[in-house]
Amino acid sequence: MSFNVNESYLNFPPFQDAMGNFQVGKWEEGFTKLAEVERTFPTEPEIRALRQEMEVRSRINAYEVEESKHQKRQKLIKTGVRILAIFGIVVIVFLAYTTYFGWIQKQYNIAQSDLAKNWLQIQLAAEFKNAQQLIISGKSDEALSAFENIRAKNPEFPGLTDAIAQAQGLKDIEVEYTQAMNLMELGDSAQALSVLQAINQKMPNYRDVSLQIKNLQTQTEMASVLQQADQAFSEGLYEEAVSSYESLRLMDPAFETSHVEENLFQSYVQAAQALLAEPVPSLDVLKKIDEYFSKALALRPLDREALAARTQVRAVIEESMVGDYISQAQAALVNTPDSIEAQKLAEQYLGMALAVTPDDPNVLIQFQLARSYIQAVNDFSSSKWDSVIEQLEYVIEHQASYANGTALQTLYDAYIARGTDSVAAGEYTMALDDFQRAAVLAQQLPESDQLSFEAQTMIAEAQGLLNHFQDAVLIYQDAINSTGLRQRVVALNNSLTDTLSSAEYSSNVGDYPSAFYAYRNLIRNRVKAYNQDTVVTIKSGDYLSMLAHRYNTTVAAILSANEMNNQPRLTPNTQLVIPVLPK
Repeated sequence: MSFNVNESYLNFPPFQDAMGNFQVGKWEEGFTKLAEVERTFPTEPEIRALRQEMEVRSRINAYEVEESKHQKRQKLIKTGVRILAIFGIVVIVFLAYTTYFGWIQKQYNIAQSDLAKNWLQIQLAAEFKNAQQLIISGKSDEALSAFENIRAKNPEFPGLTDAIAQAQGLKDIEVEYTQAMNLMELGDSAQALSVLQAINQKMPNYRDVSLQIKNLQTQTEMASVLQQADQAFSEGLYEEAVSSYESLRLMDPAFETSHVEENLFQSYVQAAQALLAEPVPSLDVLKKIDEYFSKALALRPLDREALAARTQVRAVIEESMVGDYISQAQAALVNTPDSIEAQKLAEQYLGMALAVTPDDPNVLIQFQLARSYIQAVNDFSSSKWDSVIEQLEYVIEHQASYANGTALQTLYDAYIARGTDSVAAGEYTMALDDFQRAAVLAQQLPESDQLSFEAQTMIAEAQGLLNHFQDAVLIYQDAINSTGLRQRVVALNNSLTDTLSSAEYSSNVGDYPSAFYAYRNLIRNRVKAYNQDTVVTIKSGDYLSMLAHRYNTTVAAILSANEMNNQPRLTPNTQLVIPVLPK
């Protein structure tokens, strides 16, 4: 195929082949074709320029190829080094693991062995403790068995030898104790006592050894006393026999009961009869005889001879004059035991009886009670509260219902009055103590609602003044609700109702100080809500606490209803309003 040289070299096939070779990196083939183009177109400067450009590119390409080969060699070297390093590390790790695993295995075996030893020690310690508890419980055989089991596992266990010795000692003591009990059953108290005392020296707190020793010693002593008493009885020394037999009964009422009571009864009777045989028995001797017969009757209440003898003796002692005075004193108190005039008359008769028999305890105590009560009533009118309380506490200690219960009422009112004075003096704690005592007394009186209510409200006042406002309000509310006073105040619809509403509102919103003062004001004016229909005419001998007790109210309520600010002496033939808490 011919080619026209007048055409462009660009269309010359060798040129196109050269460029194709250059594009795929076939530089030698490309330069060969390009040389053919230069020969055909020797005058084309662009072909020479292209040759120069292609030569530069071929050199660059050759450099890049060489560089790429160099990098690959470097990479291959690095990879090999890394593989060798990894292999070395694996070898080192393997060797280290093998060595460490052996050490770990050894340590594990050591730890496992120590753990087994420690666990065994823990088990043995627990068994040892249980065995010690068995010793404490007195189970020596079980304790010994447990200790032997421990010794089989560890003969060197700490404290084991001493513990086994202790258990064996306990077992020996148990044998001795059983021997002592058997001796006691056989009646050989002396030998049993000897064995028990030996046990007590070895182990002082063993079972009931101390008690058994004490019982045996007591029995031995009682046997000796019984022997002395029987000897005195057989010799006719009855007062001496009485003393010995009574000592036996004090030591142990169950000791030889039948024998002791029989001989003691006979000794009482014989001793009394021996004293009666004296020509002119004195009053003291007669009292001694009466005592003997009384004791004999305590043993045999239905013995007619002893009863008759005692009656005869008492007939001598109880002279007619004494009986008459006592009868008159009693008669004065029959109808009006709370009347101060009756109390004074009874005191007079009892004083006359005491002049005859000054040592008669019954007459003496009644005389003292009457005198103390009269003094307390007089002191009450003079507001001598400490004296009133002292006198009446003595009266009530001996006879709580004295003066038909008016003594209790008067003592209650005295506590209330003294507490009120303490409040006025700012001694609120002392006042609270008195009001609480009054509350306790109120519970001892029948129909005590009025008294309990007043005591509770006074307690509330003292609590509030001590700044215990919430406690005070709760006490006020309980007292008012439990007595029905709240309903009565609400029904009145007056100033008291407004005060109650204010108190309840303050309480509901938690303003306890305001609620306290409102309730306090309400309670101070409470008699306006009481029934005041009862009006009495004062008689000679009447006094406030007596009237308060008779009409189931309080002195404070009477004073408030009649606008009295102190404790006045009542004037006969005057009238007094008696306020009563509404039902």
